[in-house]
Amino acid sequence: MYSNNIKKIFTTISIAFLAFVATNVHAQDQNPVKSYFGFFGGVSNPMGDFKSNDYYNNKSGFAKKGLTYGLDGAFYFHKNWAIGASITYQDNGELNQANADSLAAGYTKSFSADQATVTATKRYQTVNILLGPQYTFQKGKFLLDLRASAGVIKVFSTPETNTLLSGVTDQTALFYQKSANATILGYSGTADLRYKLSENVFLTLRGAYLYSSGPSITNQDRTTNLGRLVTKQPFNTLNTTIGLNFGL
Repeated sequence: MYSNNIKKIFTTISIAFLAFVATNVHAQDQNPVKSYFGFFGGVSNPMGDFKSNDYYNNKSGFAKKGLTYGLDGAFYFHKNWAIGASITYQDNGELNQANADSLAAGYTKSFSADQATVTATKRYQTVNILLGPQYTFQKGKFLLDLRASAGVIKVFSTPETNTLLSGVTDQTALFYQKSANATILGYSGTADLRYKLSENVFLTLRGAYLYSSGPSITNQDRTTNLGRLVTKQPFNTLNTTIGLNFGL
């Protein structure tokens, strides 16, 4: 039943999309789309493993909903085809006390310790620089931009933890999951809905899905690999923003 409903929804969306394209081809030829630049701000929503708080999943990121903002633009080189680019800052928070307590309980069980204390510092902070092809559909004062992008993500920091165990003779010293600072590859799919406020000014609602396999994570001063051990942290977010674009 669920599968059939998904197929019906997909079919309906596909038919509507094709009808939208067919009714706008002539209008697009008569009214070419202008290149533009703009700015936006909104919310970065972590998804999947990146959002997960599961101690036993080494891909869990404990990421939080946070702020994102940036600059965006597109250069049209043939009718409704463009090359689009964006530079975006996003913050996906830090581990809170409940997260630290959850990790401490997990390490206590994994190491058969008397007690574990986890202290967390730093947060997820990145700048994403992405570039890719874009196609724009027009309908009256509305424009729909679809873009697939790839580029680099500059990771300035990720959460760092230090853990102290008691009652474990093989691990008496603090051990650390260090904060990452790296430049990595990222991929994005973006949909912008623009509304023409004037000839060269557009109000823009933007949804951008971002994925990266993430930075490598360094673990320090562990004498055993018991328990949670993160060696790579994938990123997975859906950023929803609002902004203004200006035609060139």
